[in-house]
Amino acid sequence: MNRAIIALWLRAMNPLALPRGMAEAQRAARSMVFGLAIALVVGLIPTWWMFTSGWFETAMSGEYARMGLSADQVAMQHEMMKAIWPFAIVSGAVFSIMLYGVLAAVQWRMMTRAIPIVMLALTAYGLVANMGMRLLGTMPTPELPLWITLTTWPAAAIAAVIYVASLQGAMMLHRLRREP
Repeated sequence: MNRAIIALWLRAMNPLALPRGMAEAQRAARSMVFGLAIALVVGLIPTWWMFTSGWFETAMSGEYARMGLSADQVAMQHEMMKAIWPFAIVSGAVFSIMLYGVLAAVQWRMMTRAIPIVMLALTAYGLVANMGMRLLGTMPTPELPLWITLTTWPAAAIAAVIYVASLQGAMMLHRLRREP
């Protein structure tokens, strides 16, 4: 890609650089697609790891022990989960890709304010819930590995910055469209 085009898109994703006209506002509103792509990739990788590494099975075993299930009940739960894993992983990934794809297509075409607002709200909820679980000591055991935290939190911050820039662009577009 041309350096000028990259510079234009990077400017569009910067919430401190307010759009100066219709073209910049459209580019900023459409930059939401990049934030959604980051969120999708960063969400799928740890989810895949949790289901394939045995982490989720270990966490569920801890829950079964806290529930006081008998050995037969635990064995039955393990067999049911083994049957469900492939479907859960594939259907979860397909649903996420479809949802984020539809959101990206709608945002690219309509440049709406609603999608950035919803994604910012979900990001804020995720941050508050995660911090609350860490502070209250209710994080699922076993603890997630450090590499997941070191990849998901910075990527979520980058995506949130892009969401803010997209919201600014969409708001400016809304104002420009209302002007006579």
